[in-house]
Amino acid sequence: MTRLAVFDVGGTAIKYCAMEGTDIQLQGEVPTPDPESEDQGPFLEALEGVLAQLGPVEGIALSMPGVIDVDRKYLHTGGALKYNFNADVTAWEKRFGLPVEVENDARCSTMAELAVGNLQGVRSGVVLTFGTGIGGGTVINGELYKGAHLYSGEASMMYSKLPRKDSELRDDGAWSTECSTFGMCRRLAEAKGIERCDGRQLFTWLEEGDEVTARVFSDVCDGIAMQIHNIQCWLDPERICLGGGISKNPLFIEGVRDAHRRFNAELLYDFPEVEIVTCRFFNDANLIGAYQHFLRMREKRSAAENL
Repeated sequence: MTRLAVFDVGGTAIKYCAMEGTDIQLQGEVPTPDPESEDQGPFLEALEGVLAQLGPVEGIALSMPGVIDVDRKYLHTGGALKYNFNADVTAWEKRFGLPVEVENDARCSTMAELAVGNLQGVRSGVVLTFGTGIGGGTVINGELYKGAHLYSGEASMMYSKLPRKDSELRDDGAWSTECSTFGMCRRLAEAKGIERCDGRQLFTWLEEGDEVTARVFSDVCDGIAMQIHNIQCWLDPERICLGGGISKNPLFIEGVRDAHRRFNAELLYDFPEVEIVTCRFFNDANLIGAYQHFLRMREKRSAAENL
């Protein structure tokens, strides 16, 4: 059995574990170095610090934001992490002295759900993960689809309105700016006139019946429902799985389902209600998918060498 160091790199935290088959060991997390910095050093040092704790491993599996060429081991973009734009992962292999495989975080989540989760047996499906941004993954004919330019599933880059270049928001008009977990908390903090809040506090207020929270939450769910409708119009999936830490709370999935039904009720024609479920693995999905991706790429590279 292959024992790997597995990392799920997010905008605020790097989750990690040692994984061997389905056995997850020594799980934890460390803060993600400043995403606005262009110095990659602190990020690689953070990975090295974790590797020292995990013990002997045969390789490193990474789930990361960005547009990633898995065959070339090259990050064209790093999502919210500026230091990972135009990053050559083969240089990381030399530094760590271990083989490294990296895949887009939402595709890792999709891979986990397709192989052993809530997309098993589904011919056409979608995963949407909510966190600092919104990730996506698409399954067509039972296979993960990446697109001609590796942009399939880049849900954070979908727009719901024309961006304003003079806006204080980094990605004004982007779906993730309005409807990611981070975006929803930002909108709630603005509505309440407070500096910040997090997802846990948001759901506490929602459960307590706070009217401001209920209004912001409903608006966010309506925004998600509209994009789900657009996804249906283009892909017509059998099932859509919602993931990320926020999806653990039943109020989230219920809110999105209700918003989807409200949206359909306002249409001038009958439209199918796609099955909307949570991801099976929640916060562990990216770790599980990254592990499986490493094994698949090892087989693929081995087969290519033997041709």
